[in-house]
Amino acid sequence: MTLEKAFAELRPAMFALAYRITGNRADAEEIVQDAFVRLHDADPKEAVRSLKAYLTTITARLSFNRLRDQRARRETYLGEWLPEPLATEGEPGVHPEDVSFALVAVLERLSPLERVVFVLRSAFDLSFKEIAPVVGRDAVACRQIFSRARARMREERPRFPVDRERHRALLRSFVDAARGGDRARLVSLLTDDAVLHGDGGGRALATKRPVVGNGAVAQFVIAVTRTVPVEVSHEEIDLNGAPGLVLRAGGRAVLAILIDTDGERIHSVYAVSNPEKLARLAAAS
Repeated sequence: MTLEKAFAELRPAMFALAYRITGNRADAEEIVQDAFVRLHDADPKEAVRSLKAYLTTITARLSFNRLRDQRARRETYLGEWLPEPLATEGEPGVHPEDVSFALVAVLERLSPLERVVFVLRSAFDLSFKEIAPVVGRDAVACRQIFSRARARMREERPRFPVDRERHRALLRSFVDAARGGDRARLVSLLTDDAVLHGDGGGRALATKRPVVGNGAVAQFVIAVTRTVPVEVSHEEIDLNGAPGLVLRAGGRAVLAILIDTDGERIHSVYAVSNPEKLARLAAAS
């Protein structure tokens, strides 16, 4: 396989891997480019056995290093840190389950070490022996790390995949109820323990802590919606492989809204207003 063909065929999977670990599009794109440069410069005997395995190892190692480098900055981040929303319409090589916003948001609660081991084992089915050199641990330690991470993910991971039209219908109902100030309707759309997560990064209006409970979430959403200027447009687009909503002012994305649902009611609402994380959405308009 030529390098050009490998890039075309394997880039989407490598991008999804880097994004799941870093939660940032620019980082993921840079890491994938670096991984292919290293493939180009590698000893042919080293890379020829399996291009996918080689690229997966390099991409994971680069992502792990990037995540560790950024961890200190995230610990001083103002409010919650959420992944960067991805505009995935017209990206046929990117599978929705690979870049699920809710899944990546839950992965953020793991340590960098747990996150890399969990993703490589659960999504790429690498053996613990193969994972060990990526994270600098032995196979036994990697097995133990995976077990801890899997237990945490089982407690918090997103629900089962939902039919797109049902997902879209729930999102539209949520938005309509919010814009109409219909608190009772909003409460009925949300699970009792629904959570709203916001990320403004200290640069835009957002809740600094999760809002918990359907009544509290409904009240908060209505209060914030009332402050939105009438000239702000609402655009429904594909975000992380599922229907999402982007609010724009003067053509600039000011808020991205995503939901996690079981198809019946909404379990989580994610509202990203940090302009750094919306820049690519603005460029896509």
